[in-house]
Amino acid sequence: MRLLIADDHELTRAGLRAVIEREPDLEVAAEVATAEEAVARAARGDIDVAVLDVRFGPGMNGLDAARRILATSRTRVLMLTLHDTPEYVRSALTAGATGFVLKDAGRVELLDAIRAVGSGRTALPGDLLRRAVEPRVGPQEEDLARLTARERQVLALVAHGLTNKAIARELGIGPGTVKAHVEKVIAKLGVADRTQAAVFATRASG
Repeated sequence: MRLLIADDHELTRAGLRAVIEREPDLEVAAEVATAEEAVARAARGDIDVAVLDVRFGPGMNGLDAARRILATSRTRVLMLTLHDTPEYVRSALTAGATGFVLKDAGRVELLDAIRAVGSGRTALPGDLLRRAVEPRVGPQEEDLARLTARERQVLALVAHGLTNKAIARELGIGPGTVKAHVEKVIAKLGVADRTQAAVFATRASG
């Protein structure tokens, strides 16, 4: 089984490679540091499973990369993340990924997930999957409570119609950092885009 590792942290890639390459049935065919590189590498058609981080630096995120990879190749996708929220599972499922594993998962859990996804099965933590598919109608108040102080600041400015560049100037941070915060807000609220997040924030503060 040929694998692609995509993560913007070199040590994470090295750690994954060290674990995977001890297995006789698994081969790391390539490793890349950006989502764009992951899409381009998978397009060559020789990758069975792409292990994608959800978060990258500025540019395309892992979920966007998953959508493009699944639309243009036979490669299956396993999402890798630090975040154990149902919102991230829902986002991964919506993107078309069939596996989701936490970065702090054990070696056996990681390898089992890779093999499951590679064989066409799903690999999703049971409790997270149950919470991810529970019926819900829009964001809930508890979703808002899970936002960090900075994420709430960003959401408030999004609700006022500011662009990422304008928010960056207002808060004295980089546009890439703002983009990352906006993506986390969208994921935590379980909404489709920044517009829905802004609508929810406006209603919650009204």
